[in-house]
This record gives sequence, C-alpha cells and structure tokens, in this order.
Amino acid sequence: MATSLISPLTYETSATSLLTITIAITISAVVLYFLGNLRRTKSPPGPRGLPVVGYLPFLRRNDLHRQLTSLAETLGPIYTIQGLNRSLVVVSSPDLAKEVLRVNESIFSTRPIPIVGRILTYGGIDLANLPYGPDWAGLRKVMFREVLSSGALDTCHALGRGVVQAGMREIRAGEATEVFDAAMKLVVDSTLVMLWGGSGEGGGAAPDFAAEYREATREMTELLGRANVSDVIPLLARFDLQGIQGEAAAVAERFDGIITSVVQRRMDDLSSGKLVPSKDLLQILLEIQSREDSLIASSSLHFKAMIQDIASGGTESIAILLEWAMTELLSNKEAMTKIQQELDLIVGPNNVVEQRHLKELNYLNAVVKETCRLHLGLTPRLAGQPCTIGGYHIPKGAAVFVNTWAIHRDPQNWAEPLQFRPERFLDSCEDGPRFDFMGSSFQFLPFGSGRRVCVGLNLAERLMKYVLASMLHSFEWKLPDGEEKLDFSDKLGVVAKKVKPLVAIPFPRRLGKLGCEVQL
Repeated sequence: MATSLISPLTYETSATSLLTITIAITISAVVLYFLGNLRRTKSPPGPRGLPVVGYLPFLRRNDLHRQLTSLAETLGPIYTIQGLNRSLVVVSSPDLAKEVLRVNESIFSTRPIPIVGRILTYGGIDLANLPYGPDWAGLRKVMFREVLSSGALDTCHALGRGVVQAGMREIRAGEATEVFDAAMKLVVDSTLVMLWGGSGEGGGAAPDFAAEYREATREMTELLGRANVSDVIPLLARFDLQGIQGEAAAVAERFDGIITSVVQRRMDDLSSGKLVPSKDLLQILLEIQSREDSLIASSSLHFKAMIQDIASGGTESIAILLEWAMTELLSNKEAMTKIQQELDLIVGPNNVVEQRHLKELNYLNAVVKETCRLHLGLTPRLAGQPCTIGGYHIPKGAAVFVNTWAIHRDPQNWAEPLQFRPERFLDSCEDGPRFDFMGSSFQFLPFGSGRRVCVGLNLAERLMKYVLASMLHSFEWKLPDGEEKLDFSDKLGVVAKKVKPLVAIPFPRRLGKLGCEVQL
C-alpha cells in the first residue's frame, strides 16, 4: 500500500494557515464594512460654532450668498452649518446640484417655509410651498398645463400688452426715475390684468385693486425679508416677540379681501349673464374649479392660494432682475447699443413691441439670461428623508441650499464669470443653445430644476423680456449728471437685490403712437 508523502506536521501547518487566512479575511471584511459605512454616514465638514446655537451667530444675513461662497472655498463644494434646531447643508457645484435637484428630487421636493410665509399663503397651501404629495402634484399639473401654459398666456397677452404700453406713457421723459419702482408697477399691473382682466376696474368709489395689491405686495416682501427669531426658536412663535406675525396676518387679510372681492365680482358677472370681454387667467381657474375632480373645487383656500401665487409669487424678483439688467446695460455701452439696434431692426423705430417679436430678439434674450446668471441667490430645499449627497449623510429635516450664486460665478463653469457677456448665450456660441430656463444644464439654474422648477417660469420669462424690450425700445436711458460709476453692491434674497436703487433718466427714442391705455 502506498505511503502518504504528507506528514502530520504538514497537515497541522496547513490547517493553521487556513485558519489564519480565514480570520484575516473576516477581520478585513468587518473593518472595510465599518469604514465604508462610516464613509457613507459621515456628515459634510463645517465651520466650528458655539455650543447649542452652532454657527448661527456668525452668519451675515444681507450678504449670506457671499459668505457661503467664501466658506466653500475653504470647506469644499458641500459643507454643513449647524444651527439651533436644524442643520444647513450648502452645495456649490453643478454635480452636487444635480444630485439634489434631479437624482434625489423626490427627497428634496419640499421647500423650507418661514412662519411669515406660511401666514401669507393660507397656511403654506399655495403651490410654491405645498409639501410634495398628491395635492401638490395635482395642482402643479393644472398650473403648468392649463393656467400658465404657453397657450393660456398667448390668449391673455393682449391684456398685458395694453398695460405695459400705457405704462410707457406714464414714464416721465427727462425726469430722474427709480428703475425698480417703474419696473415693479409694470410687472404687477400687467400680471393682474392678465389674471383678472376687467374685474379689477374701479368705478366711482370702487377700490383701486392694482394700487392696493402693489402696496400689499411691497409690505409682504418687506416682512419676508425681516429676521424672525421664531424661525430659529419655534417655541417662541406663540409669543410673536417682534410682532412680525401679527403684521403678516394683517397683510394676509388684505390680500384675501382683494382676491375675494375680485372673484365675487366675476361670479356676479357670470350669474347675471354679463360677457367677459377677453378670457383671462381667472376665467380659466373658474372653469377648472367647476370640474368635480379638481382639488380647487373642494377647497376655496387652494383656489385663492393659486390666484395669489400668480398675482404676487415672483413679481418683486422679476422687477429686481429688470433693475439689474438696466444697471448692467448702462455700465456696458456696447451691449446697450447692440440691444437697441436689434430692437430697431426687429420691431422697427415707430412700432410697439409685440409678443411675436420676442422669439426673434436673440440678443435681448441673451441679456436676460446673463442677468439671471449674475444676480440670482440661493435655491432652498428640505430633506424629506435621510439620504447621501456627494458621499455624505444628509439627515431628514436638514435644509439644503443650492448656492446658485456661487455656481453661476465659478470660473470652472464659466469663462470670465464676473464679466457681463450676453454673447455667451447666443446660438453662435458653442454652449449657448444648451442653457435654458428649465435647468437642463446644472451650470445654469435661474429657476431651479426638476419637479420644483419655478411654476411661474413661463410668465416670468415673458414679462422680463417684454417689459425690458418695451423700456429700451421706447426710451434712451442715461445716468444723472455727474454719476459715472454704478453701484453693484447687493443684499441677499431669492434674487440678490441692489442696495442702492438705480436712478436713470429716460429720453424718448421713437415717434410711433403707443397702444391704447388699459386701466386695472
């Protein structure tokens, strides 16, 4: 019988080696698992703060966009600021913005809403602030496909056109004009007349709804801009230590009164058989409300919240961007010359700007995009559940800010990012065609992206282009004597607002007759 060549000592050595290898592999697997899990669950880096209150005392409200951009240069494109009751995560790169707004958009489909904002929007049930869910999805579908669709806005354009052209006549040639105030009046009045047409016309002692709504919108904006301690320490909300919530409730009551009056007047007209001269957005909303399957049919508050979203949701932001566009053009004579030459070529020196002209005004469209690139602020979101962004753990309830201001000014994303160069958005530019207002490219996010892209996008884009084209076609704008260098300092908002208002003097450019006047 053959004798084994493997001795017992060899068997013992092999068994020991096998056991050692098995233990080593097991330990390595456990270590790698925990290290991988640690990497997956670690929080983004952040600045050191104080006990309990975190880094909040060090944040500068007015130039927060600049401060957050500066912190990103030290901490990287994603970091956390610890607050008293919530973490604030800031992302400052296109790739991370894509993770938040597109890859994980169902998690980040809700926006943080301050207490004042909740009071002013019927408890936060408007489309801009309603939490993600079936109600939000249903309202969004109605708003995009029916109320603010291109077709609906085309139908209402004649109403807004008359208001803008009437507004051109109200601008006093040769007199110093605050551009923001002029733009705000044009934007609000044209929005309201497109929304409710002639229902706001005052006869006799009837209220001037447009002027009243403009004033209420101004007060709303001022209240939203105030720091409210109750947002930081929710337990103090019931005491309203600063009185802000009481003021907001009074403004909300005024808004509701105006909306209720307008809707009731339209309902009375319809019940009496009075014909509406031109179909407006209110008429479209009433038709939707009459459908049994509509959410706004079962909730008058949702109905009025949708009206308020249209009437005042982005009016100030549009006016701010128009002021910035004028500021940039007045400091760049070459760009101003190009845009006015284009207007004279496409519109004609003695005609008025029409909706059909806007698609052909390529340089003006580029100016609007370049203005949005340079002067937009932050895009806020809430984490609806725990997730991972950029390899870091983001807890449920964390506020996530996409720092659009930083992304739009990053030299890794843009050539000469601090320069006002509308040419970068022209079709002749290699990258021009891919930068649209829908946020398809995460280098350019003027209205957000994904499901929570701004619901008023179509209306905002049209108003910005139409009002700017009308102002530049009607008037030559010059700075007051002795003022050569414009002030570009800003303070934070959804749009970074100018600290020092732009004052310019308009001089007539054309001889044509303006359109007929339309009263609100």
